[in-house]
Amino acid sequence: MNRTRILYVIDSMGRGGAETQLLKTLARLPQDRFEAFVVLSREPGTFYEKLAALPVVQEVIGLYDPSRLASQSYQVRSRILSLARKAFRLAEIIESVVPSIIHSWLWYSNLLCGLVRQFSLAPSWESGSCPLIVSQRGDYYARYSCPRLWLTEKIIYHHADVLLTNSDSIGDNLRHRYPDKRILAIRNLLDLPDVALRSPSDVPPLWHIVSVGRLTPEKGHQYLIEALHILNTRFNRKNFTATILGDGALQAALVESVNHYELAGRIQLPGFCDDIFPVLSAAHLFVLPSLHESSPNALIEAMGVGLPCIASSVGGVLDLIDDQKNGLLVQPQSSEVLAEAIDRLLTNWRFAVCLGQNARQTIESVFDSNRSIQQLETVYRDSLCMISQRHP
Repeated sequence: MNRTRILYVIDSMGRGGAETQLLKTLARLPQDRFEAFVVLSREPGTFYEKLAALPVVQEVIGLYDPSRLASQSYQVRSRILSLARKAFRLAEIIESVVPSIIHSWLWYSNLLCGLVRQFSLAPSWESGSCPLIVSQRGDYYARYSCPRLWLTEKIIYHHADVLLTNSDSIGDNLRHRYPDKRILAIRNLLDLPDVALRSPSDVPPLWHIVSVGRLTPEKGHQYLIEALHILNTRFNRKNFTATILGDGALQAALVESVNHYELAGRIQLPGFCDDIFPVLSAAHLFVLPSLHESSPNALIEAMGVGLPCIASSVGGVLDLIDDQKNGLLVQPQSSEVLAEAIDRLLTNWRFAVCLGQNARQTIESVFDSNRSIQQLETVYRDSLCMISQRHP
């Protein structure tokens, strides 16, 4: 039986949610029906070895030049030239691998695939014999400026045969904007440990608050630190500590902010954590102060272990949290509103426990990794059928 050959294109195998989801996807794809080739467009990333070791993965190919990865000045001066060079190299890979399907992840890699099609750089692909499936792992319209959105529409969306997202809300928005496109939402793959739920009678003398995410502006951690400062001063709450897990460009600035507010003994930023479940299991409250999101893994995992959660009312968060029933939604970029929401739960443990219990029930009812993989396989199968009908 011939296996379906899929060429995956993604920026790197770093520590982000999309990269984790690709690893989980490739770990579950049946080897007897699929073989995967993976192109990394920007850098290898922390999970490179894990990716290369997966049985379904036949080859991992980098578009980056290792000698130039560390040169920030090169990246700034030659961004367009680098993009063009990578597009030509990607076209060569497509001609060599001859995939049945191309599946790209993340904006930069989506753009590369769109450019190859736009300028007919891969002759065999130009014939329409291979569908392009694009995974959008975020709310582009909330995140990007007009020039990048123009590129998204003209280069990515125009050439995509299927648009995949992991958020019903974002999927609905895309269908409204592009009614002629095939747009589907497939839930994240999820592996949850068996964790005991908190008891309403087990009131914590000291609340431990956790937030997880890349330390970048769009994750909104500065607003969480400011909210905890307000909680400490204006609300005079002393019964909390906090851990912000993750690494990124803002780590030094966030540490400086913690020190500025004299909270160094109560707010920790220990960096990236390979296994967050022990941290989540020991916590009493999870906060996601993002400015925009798709379907955030960290929030899903926190809800899945029964933590009461507070999150910004943005993007795919609205698919997960029903305000005041299985979590609290807050206005993004408002430290005061966030502080009020945290204070509300710190002063009402029974309500917090109820939110956590309902959150776990929500995740258990909505997320099914086997179903998500089956849906993805159906997308692959239907895409091939669509191409065969166009080119009998």
